[in-house]
Amino acid sequence: MFKVLWRSLKDLFDEMLLLIMVNVIWCVMCLPLLALAIVAVIQGDTFFATLIAFLAVLPLGPANGGLYTIAQRVIEGRTSKIADFFAGVKATAKLGWKIYGLWMFVLVTLLFNMSFYASLSNTVGAFLLVLFLYLTAIWFAVLIYIGPLMIVQTDKSIKLIARNAALMTFGRPLFTLVTLILMTLIVGVSVGFTLVLLPALIMFSFLAVWSFRATTKLIEDADERRRLAEEKAATAVGGPRYSSDKGRGGQIKPRE
Repeated sequence: MFKVLWRSLKDLFDEMLLLIMVNVIWCVMCLPLLALAIVAVIQGDTFFATLIAFLAVLPLGPANGGLYTIAQRVIEGRTSKIADFFAGVKATAKLGWKIYGLWMFVLVTLLFNMSFYASLSNTVGAFLLVLFLYLTAIWFAVLIYIGPLMIVQTDKSIKLIARNAALMTFGRPLFTLVTLILMTLIVGVSVGFTLVLLPALIMFSFLAVWSFRATTKLIEDADERRRLAEEKAATAVGGPRYSSDKGRGGQIKPRE
C-alpha cells in the first residue's frame, strides 16, 4: 500500500503542471456547491444541505469522469492535455451522474440515520450510531474505487461497478483501511492547517491518481492470483495454461 502511495507521488511530480490545471478546473466545477452543502450542514439547515448535495452531483459526476480519465493516462505514462479532461467529462457524464447520484443518496441516508440516533440518549441509540458511523466509513472507502472502475471497466453497468468496488473494499480490508486513513489525514491536514492552496492546486488530482493506482494494484493482484490458481489446476490435470482474457462481462475478481 505504501508502494502505491510512493508511485502516486512520483506520478504527481512527473505531471505536476497538468494535474494542477486539471485540479483547478475540477475545483471550479465542483467545490462551490459542495462547500455550500457543508456550510448548510454546519448551520443545521438539513433540507437545504440535502438539496444542494444532490445538485452538486450535476457537476461532480462528469468532472470526476474527466479527473479519472486524466489519472488513468498519467499512471499509464501517456501524454495528456487539458482536452483529454473535457473528453472524459463528455464521455462519462451520464454514467457519472448515475454512480455519484447513487453514492450521494446513500451518503445522505446514512447521515440522516446518524443524526437521528445521535439524538437518542439510550444504549440502542448509541449502538446504532456506532453502526452507522462504521457504515459511513465503509461508504467513503468505496469511493476510492468507483471512479477508477467507471473508467477501466468495459461493462459500464452500475451493478457490476458496485459489485467490484465492494469486492475490493471487503476483499482487501487492510489495504483499503490504511489507504482511506492516509487519504483522510492528507485532506485533514490540508484543511486543518488552512493550507488552502494545497487543495486548490493539487489535492484532488493527487487523490484521483492515488485511487487509480490503488484500484489498478488490486486488479493486478487478482489477475495474478487467478493466473497462479489456473496454472496449478492446469498442471494437476494436464489441461490448458492460464488465459489472460477478462471474465464474462468485464468482471474483476479481487479474491478467489
